Amino acid sequence: MSEMRGHFERGRWVEEPEPAPPAPAAGSTDRQSPGASDAHRKIEEAARKAGEDLERAINAWAESARKSLQKR
Repeated sequence: MSEMRGHFERGRWVEEPEPAPPAPAAGSTDRQSPGASDAHRKIEEAARKAGEDLERAINAWAESARKSLQKR
């Protein structure tokens, strides 16, 4: 006897469809396209820069708060 996949929703059983197997991409290979590594590098650089900018902003805020507390 096969069990139906599903869940109860508002007191009723709702069947869940079987997931379809992933379709292979047309013309896909295990190698990356020539521009992929360059794009990946650019994304990593942008993420690193955003992290550095965020760290600078947090440090500036903390310094400002420290100075404000020292004035009191």
